[in-house]
Amino acid sequence: MNIISLSILNPAYVAQRVSETFTHSEGADTGEVIHHLIDKLLGETPREDCHGWGMLDGEQLVGAVFFSRLTYPHTDKVALLSPMAIYPDYQRQGHGKALINAGLEQLRTLGYQAVVTYGDPAFYTQLGFHPADHIEVVPPHTLSYPHGWLAQSLIDSDLPALGAKPCCVDAFNQADLW
Repeated sequence: MNIISLSILNPAYVAQRVSETFTHSEGADTGEVIHHLIDKLLGETPREDCHGWGMLDGEQLVGAVFFSRLTYPHTDKVALLSPMAIYPDYQRQGHGKALINAGLEQLRTLGYQAVVTYGDPAFYTQLGFHPADHIEVVPPHTLSYPHGWLAQSLIDSDLPALGAKPCCVDAFNQADLW
């Protein structure tokens, strides 16, 4: 397995593979939403505001993770981890953790201070994420599942209080995604 920057792959192929994973686990409607989200992330988001890494088995994309910039009033060095997908035949083998950890390390080298995600606490707490206080780490939109708002500091100190509502990249600036 190799981990690579998604920027070297065909964006349509990436969107197809990631949406297939979501279609398999959550249904066709969710797969379609994710396909559109990835199209916007890869096609419309400035490169410096969206970073993605993929896992290849040979030449086949079997996993992907995306990090996009959240801009808070006092810092733009916070990333949102979403979406994250591992193709069904490759799940529960440690590939997701390896892919996320590789992405987090790359974000550290890019100077990011923190990462937040909106996902399954049982999975993400295994990777060092902790429940995020909605007052200190305000999400961009109202959350339909507040327990899934998680954060991790990427620096050698606690997560800073970020306070005010952030701006997210346009692809995520839709209340129904939250």
